[in-house]
Amino acid sequence: MPRQPKYCLHKSTNQAFVRVNGKQIYLGPYDSPESREAYDREILHWRRIHDTTGKHSTTVGQLCLAFQQHADQFYVDENGKPTGEANNFRKSLKLLISMFRTVYCSEFGPVKLKAVRSELEKVHVRTQVNKSISRLKSVFRWGVENEMVPAEIVMALDCVKGLQKGRCDAKESEPILPVPDDDFAASLTCMTKKVSTICQLLVLTGARVSEVRRMRVGDIDTSGEVWLLRPGSHKNAWRGKDRTIFIGPKGQALLMPFIADAVQSHIFVFRPREENEPYTLRGLESSIRKACKRAKVGHWGPGRLRHNAATTINSEFGDIDASRVVLGHSEKSTTQIYAERDLQKAAEIILKVG
Repeated sequence: MPRQPKYCLHKSTNQAFVRVNGKQIYLGPYDSPESREAYDREILHWRRIHDTTGKHSTTVGQLCLAFQQHADQFYVDENGKPTGEANNFRKSLKLLISMFRTVYCSEFGPVKLKAVRSELEKVHVRTQVNKSISRLKSVFRWGVENEMVPAEIVMALDCVKGLQKGRCDAKESEPILPVPDDDFAASLTCMTKKVSTICQLLVLTGARVSEVRRMRVGDIDTSGEVWLLRPGSHKNAWRGKDRTIFIGPKGQALLMPFIADAVQSHIFVFRPREENEPYTLRGLESSIRKACKRAKVGHWGPGRLRHNAATTINSEFGDIDASRVVLGHSEKSTTQIYAERDLQKAAEIILKVG
C-alpha cells in the first residue's frame, strides 16, 4: 500500500492540508479539532481505495468517524431524526478520540480501554462509566462487522469488566427522589398551560418524559373509560415490546382542551410554536427551570416526576407490582428503583389515581 498522506501545515495561511493523489486539500485551521476530523475523513476515504487489508490499518479516529456517521443514520426516531443514543455515542467517543485517535485498531487492547475508563472515573459516576465503556465496546464490535477491526480485538476488549460498587474510584450516583409536593405545586403556578399539563400528566400516568412531550393526537384511544396512549416510539420499541400508557379521568380533563379541535392524527398534542414540532427535552427543562426560579423553589427535572407517580401508586396500593404494571417495567427490581403484563390491572389503578 502507498505511504499514507501526512497532515501538513500551510505556513502562510496557518491552514492544515493533506495532499492526496497530487491534489492539495485544505482542512481548516491547523491543529484544530475540525481539521483533524477532516483529515481523518480524507484518510479513511484514501484507505478504502488503496488498502487491501483494511481491518488491520484503520486507526481509532477513523473507526470513530465511520461509526458516528453510521450512528447518526441508525439511531433515529420514526421521523428519521437522530435519537439521544446517537449523541450518547458521540460523548463516549470524544475521550477515546482525544487519547488514541492515531492508534491503529489492531493495537488497541484492554489496557488502553482501561486507560479511557480511568479518565472517565474522574468525572462520571460508576454507572455512567460502565455505560460509556459498553458503548465503546460496541463501536469496535461494529468495526469487526465492517472489516475495520480484527475480531480478536473485540474478544480481548470484552474481558474488561464493568466497575463494581465499592471496588473503584468512581462515585456512586445520587438516588433520584420524587419532587417534593409543595415545590411541585408552587412551580406549576409559574408555568405555561402546556408545560404545566405535561408535568401533571407525567405524575398522573407514570409515563416517560419523551412519551408525553412527543404525544400525537392519533396515538390516543379515547373510546373507553380509561384512555389508552400507544406511543409511536418509546424506549423499548427496538426490543419489539409494546407500550401502553393509561390515562384516567384527571388526565383526560387536562388533555381535552388540547385534542378537542384536532382533526389530523399526526399533530403533536404539545407544541411550543405553531409548527408541528414537539417540545424538545432541553426546551421543556428550560421552561421548568425558569418556573422553579420564579416560584423560589429548588430546581427539579421532569424525569423525577415518574418517581412521583411510582411513589403515589405504591402508597395507594401498597404493592410494588401495581407500580410495575403502570410504569411498564418487565422486572420488579426495576420498579423498586422508582417506588421505593397485566393491562387490566394497570387500567384499574389509573382509573383510581389518574
